[in-house]
Amino acid sequence: MGTFGPGPFGSDGALDFLDDVAERPPQQHAAVLRHMFGYVLANRDLLWREFFPDQVVAVAAFVAAALPGGEHLQHRLAQVSDSSAVKLPEPMAGLAACALEALHFVASPGGPWHQGWTTETDRLEAQQTIDNLIAILGAATERVGESGRPVRTSR
Repeated sequence: MGTFGPGPFGSDGALDFLDDVAERPPQQHAAVLRHMFGYVLANRDLLWREFFPDQVVAVAAFVAAALPGGEHLQHRLAQVSDSSAVKLPEPMAGLAACALEALHFVASPGGPWHQGWTTETDRLEAQQTIDNLIAILGAATERVGESGRPVRTSR
């Protein structure tokens, strides 16, 4: 039986997927992740058979790690996996939008990610994980224009 925790990289299966991506040439990483998100969204009925919520959360966290505000995720990933070798060519807001949509599928209120936590501490940490990822990915998608390219915002 594998590890499954409420943090973004708390799953052996999710880390195995990221390690598999790391074994591919760097120029393929973004395409592999985009394909994974597309597969999840096109095959929602295969949840729990072909893919699991913790995998989607981990891959969304990986994308968030490449975005402003995701630096703490880079450090955490480096602590738990060789997946830090996975590099995105640049923080891609289009990939952030795909990640956010897949994350909403598995971790919407009452969604599969939120079911089965055995302690209140784990439940709260799992919710905090999702809130953090949504904030990072959402901010990235807000900075994108219709062309899919980043838009300068004044703050």
